Amino acid sequence: MLLERLNDLGARSLKAASQGKFSMSQVESELNIRFTDGYKSVLKSFSGPIFFDRGAAYKSVQKSPVDNADSFQSLEVLYGRQGDSNLVYKNKMYKDQIPEGYVVIGESVGGNQICISRSSGKVFFWFHEAELRDNYLFEVSNSVDNFLENLVRDDMQNSDKREIDESGSFLDF
Repeated sequence: MLLERLNDLGARSLKAASQGKFSMSQVESELNIRFTDGYKSVLKSFSGPIFFDRGAAYKSVQKSPVDNADSFQSLEVLYGRQGDSNLVYKNKMYKDQIPEGYVVIGESVGGNQICISRSSGKVFFWFHEAELRDNYLFEVSNSVDNFLENLVRDDMQNSDKREIDESGSFLDF
């Protein structure tokens, strides 16, 4: 079901560079988390970072400062197990910024991050420009599987004309 949903959105994995290749058990061990079987199947099917040719958006449980009027927000990429945008490297990169107890799994608009809580398994949006440190995490979904199942086509950014090259850059012509 999750793979079908992602395929409907034009999900594809970029070619992974030779560096940064991790097995599923290595990723879980490095990040000190156990992913759901559904999310593991996604990470196994798309080993590199996942981009969406048709665009992907999600609706938050808790409205954030960057949601559109309908509480939707664009999902730019889901991190994979390989390549420059892999889960292990991205979590090391955000280690001193993301609150302890959270694992980054993807990126939303403007460098904001999508995170999973290690304790509850809930998915959150991390707003990196928040001025008040107590208002920077916004609940998106009760689980990563639910988050992925409820992704919709991103019509906010005219996705039909949006292409992503092999480097992960967006080409809008």
